[in-house]
Amino acid sequence: MTNREYVSAQLNELPESVIEKIIEFIAFQKYTIGLYENDTDYLTSVPGMADKIKEGLKTPLSECSPLSEVWADV
Repeated sequence: MTNREYVSAQLNELPESVIEKIIEFIAFQKYTIGLYENDTDYLTSVPGMADKIKEGLKTPLSECSPLSEVWADV
């Protein structure tokens, strides 16, 4: 059995919540090796990411965390 066959067989035994994480991991791996043309293609390949970005754009800046709290060295 090849690695690809093994992975395919194992996917059927996992719960849907784990499959979603695997999809995100696959998208990141594809991004890492350059299979996406740009960051937008990568981000839209992650399930739910487009909705999260749209939701974030609607959030007033007054409700956002300051950048210094997110990245202390900025």
